[in-house]
Amino acid sequence: MKVKDLLKYAASFYPGDHSQRTNELVQILELDVNRKIEDLSFGNKKKVGIVVGLLHKPKLIILDEPTSGLDPLMQHTFFKLIQQENQQGATVLFSSHILSEVQQLCHRVAIIKNGSIVSIQDINSLNENTYKKVKVKSDEDINKLLQGLDFVDMQQYDHTSSFVYRGDVDSLLKRLSQLHIEDVTIQEPTLEEIFMHYYE
Repeated sequence: MKVKDLLKYAASFYPGDHSQRTNELVQILELDVNRKIEDLSFGNKKKVGIVVGLLHKPKLIILDEPTSGLDPLMQHTFFKLIQQENQQGATVLFSSHILSEVQQLCHRVAIIKNGSIVSIQDINSLNENTYKKVKVKSDEDINKLLQGLDFVDMQQYDHTSSFVYRGDVDSLLKRLSQLHIEDVTIQEPTLEEIFMHYYE
């Protein structure tokens, strides 16, 4: 079966004419519809799956690790395509272990641990309001000082300690003020660093 045959077959499951939308998606994803499915690379098979999933303009789009096999340029194209679908009213459920993709694409994030959802938060509040990435340079012992505070992923090297902190910043600063500090930075962590907070 050729790509165009499979796309025509997939479109037949939905009422209406989907040829225009199918052609649009084929051009966006740079897909050769005259090739046989069995001759396609994994990445091109992934593109076929994307077209099949989107050609009927679904209201709900469920994606599980959708970018594996796509090159970086095509990943960027795919993200723009999904964002356009979302802006036109589609709900997108996007599952990925590549947390930078989740950060780039999603408005809300659910963190799953041992098969259960442990947190659902707005992506902006998750990044900005709850967690901080802290880096402190001091020749004193910081571990004992931070006992009782909610932090994770402590890494220490050359008198420098870095960790992800969750909690009241004022409480953290009061503890740190007891140290002789050479340097300190407090910034927003990546989603991956926040994710590790739940797993560690």
